Amino acid sequence: MISSILVTDDGTESSDKAIEKASELAKQMNVLLILLHVIDDIGMPRTLVLGNDKPAIEVARVTIGKAIEKGWRQRAKTIIDKLEKEEKIPNVRSHCVWGVASEEILKFAERNKIDMIVMGPGKRLKGFSKIGALGSVTRKVSELANCPVLIVH
Repeated sequence: MISSILVTDDGTESSDKAIEKASELAKQMNVLLILLHVIDDIGMPRTLVLGNDKPAIEVARVTIGKAIEKGWRQRAKTIIDKLEKEEKIPNVRSHCVWGVASEEILKFAERNKIDMIVMGPGKRLKGFSKIGALGSVTRKVSELANCPVLIVH
């Protein structure tokens, strides 16, 4: 039996479609819906104006990450408000974590005993038009998750 659905959100159109499908499922099954955003570790180029000043580079990395997180939290609030008010889905939460996307999604799903993951196909390899090759994050999650993964195209 499914009691929780995790939907990943990277702010893309494919994430929007995944959120739409996940919310339909959550509403039909009356289950918890969790939006998850992963902020990839931000690598700063060596040629940055900061040179080799590691403390300054770390401050810049954290500052950029916090700005990304703030923007996502605003996006998540807008999505949750819409789902709760318009779609009448009462049990929606959001989480934002930092790290390698596929690893963090898998860890989050395992720690929180997620019953289903819904995600978009991710960035596709060029030249695979109708074949629809999956992005590396989606592929890894679909191969390694301990629960069903629904990929929404």
